[in-house]
Amino acid sequence: MSTRFTITYGAHGEDQLPHILFMHAMYEQKVRAFQVAKQQGLRVSVAGEHIPAWAEPYVDAHIPVRTDTAAEMELAVSELRARHTADPFDGVITFWDHGVVPAAEVAQALGLPGDAAAARTARNKAAMRAALAAHGVPCPASVRVTSWEDLREAAARVGYPAIYKPTGGAGSAGIFAVANESQLRAAYDAAVTYAAPEADPFFAYYPGEFVYEEYVSGREVSVEGVVSRKEVRVCGVSDKLIAHDAYFTEYQNSFPAEISEAARQAAIDIAVQAVQAVGLDACGFHVEVMLTSSGAKVIEVNARLGGNFIASHLVPLAGSDELIASAFQAAFGEPVELGARPAGGSCVRYLLAARPGTVRSWDGVRAARECPGVAQLWVTKHVGDQVLLPPASFFDCQTAHVITVGRDTAEAVQRAGYALDRMRCHID
Repeated sequence: MSTRFTITYGAHGEDQLPHILFMHAMYEQKVRAFQVAKQQGLRVSVAGEHIPAWAEPYVDAHIPVRTDTAAEMELAVSELRARHTADPFDGVITFWDHGVVPAAEVAQALGLPGDAAAARTARNKAAMRAALAAHGVPCPASVRVTSWEDLREAAARVGYPAIYKPTGGAGSAGIFAVANESQLRAAYDAAVTYAAPEADPFFAYYPGEFVYEEYVSGREVSVEGVVSRKEVRVCGVSDKLIAHDAYFTEYQNSFPAEISEAARQAAIDIAVQAVQAVGLDACGFHVEVMLTSSGAKVIEVNARLGGNFIASHLVPLAGSDELIASAFQAAFGEPVELGARPAGGSCVRYLLAARPGTVRSWDGVRAARECPGVAQLWVTKHVGDQVLLPPASFFDCQTAHVITVGRDTAEAVQRAGYALDRMRCHID
């Protein structure tokens, strides 16, 4: 899409462009969110510590604020309220987990669409599970944990096998499998060491707080969509593949999911129930669902569009909705319509390192880029870069990714594998 929005919510006159406030510039793989904003004719302001060089061409104004602590958040809201008075924002948005709560809190403080309480519930896995259970939405049994004694009691209640993960985590980071009682203490010690702010600032949200939850097996998918004016709109269902390691490392997503119509509808139905149970509004959503032999269960509810290039690339490349543009509409409080039937399929696959070390060289990158169906190939670890494996780092094992398209999902998946098979990352 390239037409401009017609904003009925905003305070601007008809001759002024709608004004969107991004909470944080994020990282370079999120650049398409900025590109779509400009394609839609929006003025873009960014609230955050700095503007990286890759974002500068798309940003009209930078508001230097921090949002890591309650005190910083209070100062940020005060500054943004003053900016809003001088040059009103029409909506507030974010495209990553760290911005979910700040975006909703700022929107609510400025009288713009958003629900801060719902955002806080979605951002905390213990609170999210409690909301789902209270509304009768099927999900794994879980217990909030803040100490070794809590964990022992949780294991006695939930049993084995189980998963132990931080309540403020995201992107499958900080997840530890617990097969039996003999692994419980090791999982606790590993989480204290590796899923802590001291190990990675990523884990600064709800530090020292975890959930111990029932392990459920089946086919994992995610439901993508947008909620505006409390109306839940679904775009479609994505497939997700997890590496066979102890840390549930994601390595592939594809759209649309290769599942039966009955399974697709079951995933959509339970995702809508989950979004309503949490109370989300004025945001994109990404609901992870496990299709089990006993029915669908919600794994997580995320109050932002799907990451791993799902919303930004896979959905539009498959010929479906432009979810980023729809998320802007939701942030503006505008009605949203989704459900364009995909014309093809798309896939993103990550090349995961098999060993830690330092990248010495790459082979086959050019050949991979020239493979059929390759829409994007991005090398993320360059010569001289350090590579780490979980649990030492939950993000530094990805060395490259490829995004492919095909006549259907199966072809896109096959093309992604073929392209990455052409590449070799040599690590010393």
